[in-house]
Amino acid sequence: MIELIGINKSYETKNHTFDVLKNINLKLDERMCHGIVGYSGAGKSTLVRLMNGLIKPSSGKILIDQVDLFNQDKKTINALRHQIGFVFQSHNLLSQLTVYDNVLLSLKISKYPKKLRHSRVMEVLDRVGLQTKAFSYPKTLSGGQQQRVGIARAIATKPKYLLCDEITSALDVTTALEVVKVLNDIQAQEQITIVFISHQMDIILAIADQVIVMKDGQIEEIQETKRLFIDPLSETTKMLLKQGQLDDFRADHTYQLMYDSNCVYEMVLSTMIKRYMVDLSILYAQTISIKKEIIGIMIIKLKGAFLADALSFLESHQIRVSPFNKEMS
Repeated sequence: MIELIGINKSYETKNHTFDVLKNINLKLDERMCHGIVGYSGAGKSTLVRLMNGLIKPSSGKILIDQVDLFNQDKKTINALRHQIGFVFQSHNLLSQLTVYDNVLLSLKISKYPKKLRHSRVMEVLDRVGLQTKAFSYPKTLSGGQQQRVGIARAIATKPKYLLCDEITSALDVTTALEVVKVLNDIQAQEQITIVFISHQMDIILAIADQVIVMKDGQIEEIQETKRLFIDPLSETTKMLLKQGQLDDFRADHTYQLMYDSNCVYEMVLSTMIKRYMVDLSILYAQTISIKKEIIGIMIIKLKGAFLADALSFLESHQIRVSPFNKEMS
């Protein structure tokens, strides 16, 4: 668990003291994705830099697994930092190194066992879908691919926590959601705790289990993601939801599914809902006997960010999918 207790952070100029964070108290449970959202200047990036020790608080404590991050000797602090992976907004790849060597560098710095380094590099590149780009250089990659290399580098050392600071802000929505899907898969596979900073509410909704809303250096609201979307409490949250690019989440898409008796459709639908984070409503269902075969027909409505992937998943399990536009009586 990461715990922040009474955190304040101020910067002093010659004539003024600027309060960036004010009395932050926060507990981030393990094996969850915590989204931190707010407008520019809310204090999000300062908060995440405090968590990995890049900067110190003006007052208060930061506990990593109940150990005070800033009240230890240098060796202990470095050991704690190795438990925390960090993905930068600009990915910070070394242009003169290949993708492989960029990831390998993090293993060398952390003194990861030499005989295991090659297999670990290839493993994490496979996790982010870039194993075939291992010996390419960053300049040959798209922005989304470069960000995925940054993710691979951050998780290579098997950290317990992964901090992501505005890593999708420079990407278009489609590419950003692809990066989010990579992170969701990694969280499930690596059992890692993710702290995801963004000003884009649609991206936060696609990745976070819990959302922390910030404004002017303070926490305005903390809610489970679905509850926050259904029943936002603060005005900041309501504004972010209205201004976010939410068409993919709010639009209803109606489809007809057709399947035979050999398809265990309940299990397929359940897996689809969990894997691709879609909401499903069954509008109509019927079974039809055709000679000795039973054919099922279902009309469903889907909402979600990964509808195309969800529909492809259904079709890969012998469920025929077609758009349905008729009004149900």
